[in-house]
Amino acid sequence: MQQSWLDQPIEQVPLVVLDTETTGLYPGLGNRIVEVGALRLEAWQEVGTFDRLIYPDRAMDAGASAVNHIYDSDLEGQPRFVDIADELLALLDGAVIVAHNAVFDAGFLGLEYWLAGYAPAEREPVLPNPWICTLLLARNHFYFGRNSLGHIAAQLGVRRGTAHRALNDVYMTAEVLKRMTRQLGKKRMKTVGDILHAQGEAIYTPPVVPIPLPAPLDEAIAENRQAIILYMSRDGVTERVISPRYAAHHRGHDYLIAHCHLRDDQRSFRLDRILSAKLVA
Repeated sequence: MQQSWLDQPIEQVPLVVLDTETTGLYPGLGNRIVEVGALRLEAWQEVGTFDRLIYPDRAMDAGASAVNHIYDSDLEGQPRFVDIADELLALLDGAVIVAHNAVFDAGFLGLEYWLAGYAPAEREPVLPNPWICTLLLARNHFYFGRNSLGHIAAQLGVRRGTAHRALNDVYMTAEVLKRMTRQLGKKRMKTVGDILHAQGEAIYTPPVVPIPLPAPLDEAIAENRQAIILYMSRDGVTERVISPRYAAHHRGHDYLIAHCHLRDDQRSFRLDRILSAKLVA
């Protein structure tokens, strides 16, 4: 983002309000984006939208489907993230991103761009855009009782659509932000820098942190081959035939995300519990 924009009133800076729906809660355990909704605003006027279902290369978690009502059958035949990445980037170009619980969306979006091959220099954010988080603004400067997007919208008199579908939540978030910034403006918090300071922390898509893998797993990923691992699970040591996909980090542990042919489904394997690995001949 241009440094000079920090001193600009928020209504004079391009904003992209964004929401994602996902297969589950944790990108570090192999969950993926299945829907992106985004709305570009300039001077609070709509100038572009994005609304896509995305095939995630894995099954939906039942708990996620119960919330967002997106099912595996809805995703068959939809484009993969890599196929829509450039179109979404064009909408995000030069804008501050806005989301309710921005850390969640930033984590998933960063993972998707990294998997799609858009990784920048090591340990740099995958996207340069800063994020404004309406959840953090609610916690730090408002008293709504509960801070779910739907509850905040009701408290602010914002019309609500179908909850937990991306574009509906985007329009709701955009109106919530507009009403929040009007109230914050009365406290002399009017610029982008003021709003970012008010939310209490800077938010960016996470940087790429390389995770070293045993050589056979690295080779399996690079050559799209299967591997055999000895894995120490809660039920003891088992031999698994897997198709490794990528490594990720979650809550202090490194994981290998792979298709497990024993379960015929994607699984996450803690790296410190993989006792050995070899390529399938």
